Amino acid sequence: MRWNRLEPTRGRYEFDRWLGEPMKAAVEDDLYVTLMIWVRPGTPEWLFDEEGVPRVYTDRDVDPLGRKMDKENNLHPYYLHPAYKKSFGELIDALGKYVSELPMGLRERILWVQSAEGSTGDGSPYKGNPLDSRFAISEANWSAFRRETWIRYQSALPGIPIVVNSDANSEEEYEWLLENMEVLGLKHGMFSHGYHVSGNVERLRVFDKVAAEAERRGIEVLTRGEQDGEMFVYGWSTKNIPQALYWSGIFATHCRLDVWNVPHKALKDPANFPAFAFFNRYAGLKDPEASPRAFCALRDGLDASDFQRFPASEFGGVEGRKRDVDRYLKIAAAYAPYGARMEDPEKALGGGMVNRKRNGYNDVGWGILPGNYSRFLTQVEPGSGDVGLWNVDDSIYGRFARAFERKSGKTQMRFRLDERFDADQILVSVTYWDRGRGRWSIEVPDGTDRLRVSNSDSSTWKTVSVQMPRGDLRHAELRLKYEGGDDTVFNMVEIEKVE
Repeated sequence: MRWNRLEPTRGRYEFDRWLGEPMKAAVEDDLYVTLMIWVRPGTPEWLFDEEGVPRVYTDRDVDPLGRKMDKENNLHPYYLHPAYKKSFGELIDALGKYVSELPMGLRERILWVQSAEGSTGDGSPYKGNPLDSRFAISEANWSAFRRETWIRYQSALPGIPIVVNSDANSEEEYEWLLENMEVLGLKHGMFSHGYHVSGNVERLRVFDKVAAEAERRGIEVLTRGEQDGEMFVYGWSTKNIPQALYWSGIFATHCRLDVWNVPHKALKDPANFPAFAFFNRYAGLKDPEASPRAFCALRDGLDASDFQRFPASEFGGVEGRKRDVDRYLKIAAAYAPYGARMEDPEKALGGGMVNRKRNGYNDVGWGILPGNYSRFLTQVEPGSGDVGLWNVDDSIYGRFARAFERKSGKTQMRFRLDERFDADQILVSVTYWDRGRGRWSIEVPDGTDRLRVSNSDSSTWKTVSVQMPRGDLRHAELRLKYEGGDDTVFNMVEIEKVE
């Protein structure tokens, strides 16, 4: 909801039109809703003309979709002006009053409210830098303003979780949230905009630490993120949207997003449904003991920041120096026989917002996840008994894979199920590329073959399943073992409880 629609003139609110009516439609369709008020774009003109809030223009010249920006489209309010803060607080209070007076049948449909303090709900005030330096906002002042906003939302909407943008949070802000929120609600933009975003290893490390502390304190964690309209613009996605969504959804699942918002246009194409079905199967499953399933999606990530795997003596570069394109290209060249590509290397050198604009496949990144995407099922020593593959085929599965390589002695993949995963019987499913005449088996630790598979060279992706006692994998490994013939390529291993 945009502020200028909710409050077109000072003190006159139109919540019925922009909130009440859509909520009634949601109830009719048995849907739930989340709320967010955009303060920019959508800043009311009366704030500038009547209240004297300064107009702030920035130096950004293109929008996220690469379109040229004119001056007025780059307009922001000065958020710290007293009149702005007063009016914004009154808007939040009015929203709270409206929600509190809704019939229970509507009110209970609201899952959370996301606090959007700055432009488009981001954690920063402006898109770009202010042309007038008087309106620059320091990190300390912006942090204080954000926390004031969170407190106002909490007061206005008691009992409804408040979600905040995590990408801008410092340790101090996380500590404040843990001290003051009953539910830790976080928007993770860089976990939801597709795979291969720079710095996500560190982002995930921070989230793991915060989530563990929340669990220790008995605080529930709620996460969301959106795959936005960029997916219809840039080549990494537009070359194969179903495949891009499939791997983006798996990555979002690996990062433990509870809700993954995608453009409604994407929801209309049945070719995209496997991505959404996979995400929905795992959304919200954070406790391995209670989870009905686990997965390990097989891939290899070429992380240029890893100087142990890719030493400078062989690949060049200096530790900590990100913008050395030759290093990325040398790494990609080393893995080109396995399908790795660098089609827009300059985009790999930037931050997450730049990575998302790549016009092709970049298989080398900086601080990207170096291994598989998984939940409760991990591969033991990835690469020790297999090789990574890229761009295997144009199916949704074929963007990444792992395979046996008999000529180099890599003939076994080992997996370990989280010890807390509780079941009497489990169903093990393996998705593989039925190319060639390879023979392989699913094996348990005592050497018993639970299932032997002979590929029929149909060049299609197939899934085979076998049931076994959970006890077979208690404190032990599940193995995929090469038995003979051609090397087999694998997409995923899933384990599900059998009721």
